[in-house]
Amino acid sequence: MSDLQNSAGPMPGVSNAQIIRRLLGYMRPFNAIMVTSLVARVLKFAGQAALLGIAAASVGIYVRSAQPGVVNWDVIWTQVGWIAAAGLLVGLMSYLENYTGHYVAFRILAELRDKFYYAMLPLAPARTAKLQSGDAVSRVMTDCERIEPFYAHTIAPAIAAIFVPALILAWCWTVDPSLVYVLLPFYLANTLLLPWLVAKLGGDGIRYREQLGRVNAFVADSIQGVRDTVAFGYEKRRARELWDIGASMQKGQEQLYGADAVQRALAEIFITVGILAAAWWGAELAIAGRIDPLVDLPAVIAVSIVGFYLSVGLANNYTDFRVAMYAARRLFSMMDQPPAVTETASGPVREPVEPSIHFEDVSFEYDADDAAWSRQKRVFEHLSFDIGAGRHVALVGPSGTGKSTVVNLLLRQWDPQAGTIRIGDRPLTDFPLEELQRYFAVVSQRSFIFNDSIRENIRLGRYDATDEEIEAAAREAGLADWIASLPDGYDTQCGERGSKISGGQRQRIAIARAILKDAPIVLLDEATSSLDVETERGVMEALKRLCAGRTTLTIAHRLATIVDSDEILVMIDGKIAERGTHEELMARGGWYAQMFELQQDEVDATLAAG
Repeated sequence: MSDLQNSAGPMPGVSNAQIIRRLLGYMRPFNAIMVTSLVARVLKFAGQAALLGIAAASVGIYVRSAQPGVVNWDVIWTQVGWIAAAGLLVGLMSYLENYTGHYVAFRILAELRDKFYYAMLPLAPARTAKLQSGDAVSRVMTDCERIEPFYAHTIAPAIAAIFVPALILAWCWTVDPSLVYVLLPFYLANTLLLPWLVAKLGGDGIRYREQLGRVNAFVADSIQGVRDTVAFGYEKRRARELWDIGASMQKGQEQLYGADAVQRALAEIFITVGILAAAWWGAELAIAGRIDPLVDLPAVIAVSIVGFYLSVGLANNYTDFRVAMYAARRLFSMMDQPPAVTETASGPVREPVEPSIHFEDVSFEYDADDAAWSRQKRVFEHLSFDIGAGRHVALVGPSGTGKSTVVNLLLRQWDPQAGTIRIGDRPLTDFPLEELQRYFAVVSQRSFIFNDSIRENIRLGRYDATDEEIEAAAREAGLADWIASLPDGYDTQCGERGSKISGGQRQRIAIARAILKDAPIVLLDEATSSLDVETERGVMEALKRLCAGRTTLTIAHRLATIVDSDEILVMIDGKIAERGTHEELMARGGWYAQMFELQQDEVDATLAAG
């Protein structure tokens, strides 16, 4: 199992206290508001206890002061006034507690999502490739939502569950100290025993949370691959696999709700026995003349009920707390992953840098430090080549030989284990990561199209570009006529992953981005491999306009697209096996010449069939 997968769960060595301190750190800017929420919650429940106690005692107070045939309005209005004051306090404090508590929780959640996103950026793609997209979504959405109760339903309720019963017991002490000894064991059982029992029964939902990420990942995978699933008649098998995975999660759900049912049943028993104990001992005290049976006894019973239900609520809050701890561990485990590439530059590179590319004795292996993901084989071993400024060099070879890895290393998505990669006379490590990105414009076979308008998808090339600059880039990419034919023009929505537009138009949008970026080096990674021959011709024209006057590295599968390159490098098993112009390689009769002839036969056969 990879380090990432290991850390996605328990995070050994990290205590709950450390997680809590970290979560509370996010609350620091809102401490004053949270204190307001805490005080409001304590006052709300204290007010509820006072409200019930006053109401219960009011009958006895009136009866004790009653005279035959006379309505004692002074007593009535006095008690009604106290009840109204307590009710108003409860209403105001309830509003204040809910508003401030959720205000803090939702603000913190927004900050958590932002921090998770920014923590993911330096991990991509070296670390994030190990995490299924469904699990990533689960972490950033579901786990964030499960942390929300820690702020909104754990901190304030936990403090109230301690302070309010303490206030109630303090008041009971003024009535008769022995009442405290009768009520205290039940409060302790509800506050401490029930949460412990829920955790022992699995009511913290840990097993359920462990399976939820797996289910989300499987569902996301199934939706994204639904066309192939249907095309190959795999629907029933896939549905069965989903059922089996869901069944494993269901066991966790059953454990969670089973523990919750036990907790609720025991809570009702504890409350009932506690009320009976308070009533029985109160009656004994009344008979002994130690308390007033009409005023003190009903008030004690009414007030103790509030304390019982409040202390029982802590068991539910404890479940939320445990789930929040697990969700926070999962979220932080991803956020704390060390990036594969770290910032090494001491400052910006101020002098002009020649846009040439140099690989010098480069050796590289993916995930060499992760036994579960390591391929146990180096992609490169002492690889060296140069691309002069303004030259167009193509890199070709069999699949899996390391061509795309060259692009990954140039973009510093990974760093080599040995050797040096330079732009001009400066190693890549001399450039700040953000500055390095400005040197490259990339068009790949997997260029991502966002579920947004054509205009905004092109604007990805330079976020501060004007509409006029975007339209100029679209014209250079050969998009202008097509966009003009659309009812919404540049505001046309592309759909999820560009589902509403053709493959050729998706690639042209990617080219328009690269044109808009105006970087000195262009990297074309199989930019036309997924297109038909006719569409490819149009896209190639746009690519030629993009590459004119720029240093260009083209990785190509179709050799006919790179015959005009200044030089062609043939990579086999991570080594440069052949190099030269198209004519030189054809004359040599090696791998390149054989593959070119084979592909020409395939193209001719396709055109003849058409």
